[in-house]
Amino acid sequence: MKTVKQAIIDEIYYPISEGLVDNKLIERGLNGDEEYTLDVFKSASYKGCLADCLYSLIQAINVSESDKSIGTLSDEQRKLILRRANALYKSIDEDEKDDGEPTVEIVSLKRIRRPWRPLR
Repeated sequence: MKTVKQAIIDEIYYPISEGLVDNKLIERGLNGDEEYTLDVFKSASYKGCLADCLYSLIQAINVSESDKSIGTLSDEQRKLILRRANALYKSIDEDEKDDGEPTVEIVSLKRIRRPWRPLR
């Protein structure tokens, strides 16, 4: 008998923390020790949990500079995983996620000048 938790772990081809899987199962209202069945596989809760676990992989630290890269996934792997997670989110009518890359927005502020007044 395969459990729901083991099915989630088996669906993810990369190492993932069992604690994280447990958290996502709870958040989606699933019992990880339940038997994995076709009904569970088709459920929105299962698909959402799997998508959440996949999305957590691309949120892992990934640092690159010049031609050196420190992290668990290449940019191409991250894109493929995000595409799979977003397909699952879409199938259960949830909002798709972005790649989690930080963005920088440059805002120009004009300095407000006030007339100089002596202190009284």
